[in-house]
Amino acid sequence: MDVDDEDLAALGRKVVDDTVALVRAELDLVRAELGEALRRMAVAIALVSAAAVFFLIALIEALGALPAWLGPAFFGNPWLAWLLVGGALLIIALLLGLVGTMRVRRSLSQGKHTFGTIKEDGRWLRGLIRRGDSGS
Repeated sequence: MDVDDEDLAALGRKVVDDTVALVRAELDLVRAELGEALRRMAVAIALVSAAAVFFLIALIEALGALPAWLGPAFFGNPWLAWLLVGGALLIIALLLGLVGTMRVRRSLSQGKHTFGTIKEDGRWLRGLIRRGDSGS
């Protein structure tokens, strides 16, 4: 081996080392993105679950207003308080459901982006391997 061959071999090792480092960095990035997407999804699921609980409470309160209204206090206003509580809980449930749904959609679109990046990296790596095989 002369000096040019040694330089070429060192350059080849450097390219391989850089490629391995790039692939590892990409895998670390994918791992981090998936972890972040899972955390966002967990928050979104918690919000939607809370919305469902508040919706059920609102429904119980609103339905509880009907018997109180039809009961002995028909000419008074005790049913109005029950109805207002039910309405407030319903508003809370709708707001939580809206925020949770938006977060779920955002998490799903981020996941699609992450998997698109993985596919793109896979195509790039296959192309790099094919070029390397053709040169052998």
